[in-house]
Amino acid sequence: MSLWRGLAVVCPACRGELAAGPPGATCAGCGASYEDEDGVLRLVAGRLGVPGFDPHFFSALHEVEDRHFWFVGRRQVVLSALRREVPDFASRRLFDIGCGSGGLLAFLARSGVPVCGACDVYPESLRLVRTRLDVPLLLVDEGRRPPLGPGYDLFGMFDVLEHVDDDVDALRGLWEALAPGGGLVLTVPAHPWLFDEMDEIAFHRRRYRRSDLRRALDLAGFEVKLLSHFMAPLVPVLTVVRSLGRPFGRRSSTERRQIEFRVVPGVNGLMRGVLALERAAMARLALPFGSSIVAVAARPR
Repeated sequence: MSLWRGLAVVCPACRGELAAGPPGATCAGCGASYEDEDGVLRLVAGRLGVPGFDPHFFSALHEVEDRHFWFVGRRQVVLSALRREVPDFASRRLFDIGCGSGGLLAFLARSGVPVCGACDVYPESLRLVRTRLDVPLLLVDEGRRPPLGPGYDLFGMFDVLEHVDDDVDALRGLWEALAPGGGLVLTVPAHPWLFDEMDEIAFHRRRYRRSDLRRALDLAGFEVKLLSHFMAPLVPVLTVVRSLGRPFGRRSSTERRQIEFRVVPGVNGLMRGVLALERAAMARLALPFGSSIVAVAARPR
């Protein structure tokens, strides 16, 4: 398997081996060529299916994710899960699937997680990630498995799986790209009964029960190490806000989405403190309730 900037990649059109070299990479099988633009390899063959996200929101995420309690809380949960279930994470190289605006990935890099690269389906995402991290980046197709070769140590997939039509196939593709013993850490939104137009505007295909996520991981071949809810304090708030939002009809879904991104100093500080207490509880047991789920899984050796 040849490498591009240290990453094992394959042709997105035929899954053939790529020969790396300026100005990018060429497929030895079908002859397709892919350009390298400032460290972003455009491994695209054509989108399949409907969009999974609105790239308009990337700039808003970039502005708030280092301060907003939800994003700060999630990244701390992810780091805690890695420390608990992947004790040798500092010797593994993490590749992020669907890296968004890059705030979580940059936090993990600062926290001692070696980051080897990332991919996303939107150029807007990768432009923002490049301002935070100097790692190889892949522009990939929506609706297709990421064109990754075998041998990866660790994958991150943070609030991405719910945007994918066939979640089991997506997970199976990651299983195949992991080395035996390789790991996956991911987060997803929880509780199907919370699904409403806010999920629709976020292009969510689903919200998960813990049993749903375990089943998808099992079917893909993973061994589940950790499966826990988090963000429990948000469930009653979301239940009230989302149930009232539609009847009142005073704001559009886009406006409500922007409100969710707003950093309110007093509330923000309070929620960060409450979520710190929740993480302390998670160190002792898996939580059965919360608006999100974190999982750590492994490809068996």
